[in-house]
Amino acid sequence: MGKENQQMNVFENGIYIVQDGCVTPLKPKAFGQDTIIWKNGRVLDVERAERIRIQQDK
Repeated sequence: MGKENQQMNVFENGIYIVQDGCVTPLKPKAFGQDTIIWKNGRVLDVERAERIRIQQDK
C-alpha cells in the first residue's frame, strides 16, 4: 500500500496517511466521501463512497 520515505507533493490535492514511516496517498475524487476507520490509535481502513450528481432540466 504505502512506501517508506515517499515524498509528499504539497502542490497536489489529496490526503496522506502516515503510519509507521509509511506514506499512503489518497487521491481526491470528483464527488464523494472518505471515512477513516481507527483501531487502537492506528488507521485500520478507509471507506470511500461515491456520489453521482443527477442533472435536472428546469
